[in-house]
Amino acid sequence: MVGPLIFLLIGSVLQGTNCNSFQVNLAQTVHVMTGSCVTIPCSFDVMKEHQKNLNNQCVAKWFSSKTIAQQLIDRDPVTGNLTKKDCTTTFNKMQTNDTKTYYFRLECNNVLKYSFKNSKVKIEVTDNFPSPTLTPSTLKIKEGESVSLMCSAPAPCLPHPPTLIWTPKLGDIQEALQENLDKTKFKTSVMNFTASHLHNKQNISCTAVYKKQDGSSDAGLSTLLVPDVLYSPKNVTVSVSPSGPVVENSNVTLTCNSDANPAEQNYTWHGVDGSKEIVIGNEKILNIIVSTSKKRFFCTAENVLGEKPSNISDIDVLFPSQILFSSKCMKTSNRVNCSCETVGNPSPTTHWYLNGKPVIQSSQMVITHEFLNSSYLRSIITVDEPQDRDLSTLQCFSSNSLGSFSKGFCVSYLDNSRENEGQIWMPVSIAIVVVFLLIICALLLVVGFQRTHYTPKSVAAASGQHGAKEQTKADNCQPSTGTDLSCNNLEKMSKSSADKSEDVIYASLNWRENNKAKEEDFYVNLELPDVSRWNEKKCENVGEHSVSNEEEIGSLHAEDKTKNIRKGSEVVYAQVKFQTKTRV
Repeated sequence: MVGPLIFLLIGSVLQGTNCNSFQVNLAQTVHVMTGSCVTIPCSFDVMKEHQKNLNNQCVAKWFSSKTIAQQLIDRDPVTGNLTKKDCTTTFNKMQTNDTKTYYFRLECNNVLKYSFKNSKVKIEVTDNFPSPTLTPSTLKIKEGESVSLMCSAPAPCLPHPPTLIWTPKLGDIQEALQENLDKTKFKTSVMNFTASHLHNKQNISCTAVYKKQDGSSDAGLSTLLVPDVLYSPKNVTVSVSPSGPVVENSNVTLTCNSDANPAEQNYTWHGVDGSKEIVIGNEKILNIIVSTSKKRFFCTAENVLGEKPSNISDIDVLFPSQILFSSKCMKTSNRVNCSCETVGNPSPTTHWYLNGKPVIQSSQMVITHEFLNSSYLRSIITVDEPQDRDLSTLQCFSSNSLGSFSKGFCVSYLDNSRENEGQIWMPVSIAIVVVFLLIICALLLVVGFQRTHYTPKSVAAASGQHGAKEQTKADNCQPSTGTDLSCNNLEKMSKSSADKSEDVIYASLNWRENNKAKEEDFYVNLELPDVSRWNEKKCENVGEHSVSNEEEIGSLHAEDKTKNIRKGSEVVYAQVKFQTKTRV
């Protein structure tokens, strides 16, 4: 079907196909731009008997009517090789009044002269030349896919085909001159590239530039294509309002911005605390109160093709000056170094005061400053020979435009010789205390043993010394502290003694306190030598912002202590009744 269709089309355009007759093949219509050139594709044939008459002396002539009176001869025609039956002719500097229908005539220097009146071509000279054609005319594609665009434009003048220009040039370009079915020409330019999100909604144009021969400016005609490139979110950023530094505990508005096609469907806000990321919202716009510990944020934008996070936005939070607890003093026998570490935004400044007066830099009191970052300052004061001055009111004062803070470092010094003496006597004092405690424990054990362990002979002796009366067992049995001497126990003891054939049987024991007994007091005195040590005290200071903290390194002090150990109760008398056991 394609072959016959092409044949019919060619037959409708080209006239005459009989090789044994005079025939010419012409395009029906040729378009040309004013001032430019035009090429008329043409081929012919003659009768067989005239084949021999074709020579180099033959010429081609074009007439606008069937008479030879109106010949197109003033456009500097250039004709093809007539001996090969090629009558293609190019005319230059075409003007609008040249728009006519033309016939071809062959004239040789012999009998061969013939006007081909059965075929004609219409030349249209116009200023409104057609723009180039882009294929495809519309483009919708995903990022990363390959794209091939073709630009084509008529080439009415073979010696000067149009110049095709791509704007912008996105990839490799191949050009070619191609032929239509009616033998007219057109030029093509193919550009191949990979689609990017940068190409989305970008104007891609192809311009055909036609050169003119009449001296006028070249003509350029363009065709535009706007591609629709689909891609995941790009260029995700966070905008902060108000912009710039904000005071701590202020409310700010965060907006998540991104470039995506299709548009973003979801947003996620994250707060950054050290290495932790916490989800804090899922809207495009987020309102939040910022602080020194809550100032770093980022967002993630998502559409059907993917998601992408923004960079971390670190808000510049302003806060008053503060002195850190890490501030401290370090001392040796001949030098004190006090470090005052302070933070604040704007950057803080520090000053040292002694006795309420600013410390003046000197060889014995040196002050240095070190910025660890834009908001962290460390100020160090070094004092040589500190024992020569009173540092009890040394104070660090830190301030910025939002507030101030002060802290005292009070250091007092005692005599070094006394310190050394205290260091020597400390182990001696500890040893004395230990020995003293051991002696007391031993004495207590001896006294307790004597009170709770008495033999019958000692009891009888005590009874003889005091001349106590004999009392019956039922009348005089009383409990005693520390020893179980109840009546039941005495009976058991008596029976046990009888079983063992002993002569002495305990009848009764009487215990009571002797108020008249002489008290024996035991005194132990311990004297410790005076021990001295360094004392350091951080004093309370009053200011707009202040902190107080007392630390004391105590020294060992000896105190006279008296331990009085008394005998609690004493046996006044013990009555013993002897019985003689009759042996059976």
